[in-house]
Amino acid sequence: MLKPATLAALIGISSLALVPAAFADGAAIAKDKCANCHGSDGNSSDPTVPSIAGFPEAAITDAFESYKSDDRKGAKYKPKNGEEDDMNSIAKEISDSDLKAVAKYYAGQTFKRQKQAFDAKLAKKGAKLHDRKCEKCHSEGASSPEDDAPLMAGQWREYLENEFKLLASGERGMPKKMKKKFKKLDSDQLKALIEFYVSEGSE
Repeated sequence: MLKPATLAALIGISSLALVPAAFADGAAIAKDKCANCHGSDGNSSDPTVPSIAGFPEAAITDAFESYKSDDRKGAKYKPKNGEEDDMNSIAKEISDSDLKAVAKYYAGQTFKRQKQAFDAKLAKKGAKLHDRKCEKCHSEGASSPEDDAPLMAGQWREYLENEFKLLASGERGMPKKMKKKFKKLDSDQLKALIEFYVSEGSE
């Protein structure tokens, strides 16, 4: 008959085998698969690549799943110290359990707002527009991770401009609720919104 201590040890080992995802090393996976583009802590140094530190786990997971299924197309990108790749192929290389670990790792990092030049007058218009059209789902000026949405306050201008173009052209999909509001915005209003989000890096 097994002693209680031995039995407990065996139960513990069996439990570990059943939940490997909980022990996946998110930091190591992120360093291997993501750091060349998004930065070691999720804060990108390239204006064309988004900083994803502090993003909600759900937002990171949703983006990965969209890339993995090819519902969202990732642009070809070649970092300074790496080979050309895109998010679609990278997403397909990462298992579901590793994705959960990576999402948890980046969600635990601190988002660093980028200080960039902006038009204060246009940003003020964008702030008012955001409060009327976007604040409900992108609260606190699009800076709250509680919304399960990507953070836009202080995000890179070049990245935001490109994403807004993709949304406006229909090349990138969006939730029905967002699409209904987004389609009503003209180009000047979209520019104002971007200027507001960029200005949030000045705080």
